[in-house]
Amino acid sequence: MDKRRVVITGIGVVSPYGAGLPRFWQALASGESARRPIRGFDASVYRSAQGGEAPAELLADAGERARCGDPGEDSAYFLALAAAEALRDAGLGPAFDDAERVGCVLGTLCAGMRNMREYGAAYEAGRPSPVAAETIPAHYQLDFLARRHNLTGPSSLVSTACSSTTDALGYAFDLIRGGECDRCLSGGGDVLAEMIHAAFNGLYSITAGEPRPFDSERDGFFIGEGAGLFHLETLASARARGARIHAEILGYGLSNTGHHLTATSEDGAGEALAIRRALDDAGLGPADIDYINCHGTGTRHNDASEIRAINRVFGDAAERLHLSSNKASIGHCMGAAGALEAAATVLALENGLIPPTLHTRGDEAELRSRLVGAEARPAALRRALSQSFGFGGACSCIVFGHYREDEHA
Repeated sequence: MDKRRVVITGIGVVSPYGAGLPRFWQALASGESARRPIRGFDASVYRSAQGGEAPAELLADAGERARCGDPGEDSAYFLALAAAEALRDAGLGPAFDDAERVGCVLGTLCAGMRNMREYGAAYEAGRPSPVAAETIPAHYQLDFLARRHNLTGPSSLVSTACSSTTDALGYAFDLIRGGECDRCLSGGGDVLAEMIHAAFNGLYSITAGEPRPFDSERDGFFIGEGAGLFHLETLASARARGARIHAEILGYGLSNTGHHLTATSEDGAGEALAIRRALDDAGLGPADIDYINCHGTGTRHNDASEIRAINRVFGDAAERLHLSSNKASIGHCMGAAGALEAAATVLALENGLIPPTLHTRGDEAELRSRLVGAEARPAALRRALSQSFGFGGACSCIVFGHYREDEHA
């Protein structure tokens, strides 16, 4: 059976900049940093007290929460906002008549952790908890979104560390092109939790200064939070209803480094395998890719192994590749990083503009590609790769293609 083509017809975002895709793109493309002092907990005891939290007014907006169905956990709130935007963008919903043919695949790493801490503190103090126990498990966001939008088709929650939402998008892509469902909401949300901030500080992965991906003096990232959600459907469905198409998903690949729980590989071989599998799945070669939205954490080991992986796969073609990292701007949004970076990749394709990589000199010794520095770079982009490399050796890459009706008639 021929596999069905899958396109993106709706995108919704909540980021450290706030709610909404226009705000996200304007801030990202203009080089605005979302790094600021952490408000949600006392971070003064850690190596860094900086993070990329969602705006305080958004978190405190009781009216907006009520309009979203009163989710009892912040990542679910972020997702509800992103889902509403994605469905408006797609011209669908809020509920589906063909619910059995609509899937929902989400990814997360930290969902529920803030609530877990509050619940535990209340228990220890012998007082009632301000949060409900059912909002603590990571799958609460999946249950909340499925009930809110009547999503009764295939559903799953993926938790593969920092690759979670890239894997979620890849699985949703597979479900649609394989005929298991006709459309799917996919992405995920995460929160800046103290437990995670403490752990990464303990690993010396958090910078006390500015994050500098692919800089020879890089020393880590800051943690962000937010959500990204996509409405995916078949190309035939999008054309039939005259939907605006943001981009086409062309391929997806994943692998495991089999190297270490928290460290990336030394030689980039495991990461390179995911890139190759994504290109093979898309039926493309190295010369067919114009741009890579890198995992680009700004840590010593990650950036080195990522560059080695790119050089392994692309060879001489690496010299014409544009590269960038969004994490210097919005932080590492943990499980939500893949979805937010996928949104940035799709917007770069649509707008012919690659957002900057802040604070870097781009002098990583093995870097051969054209890293975008402090200013956004205009570029004619046909196809782009968004890649995520997580703890546990998880490596995931997804290929997006620019879509124009006159090119695909």
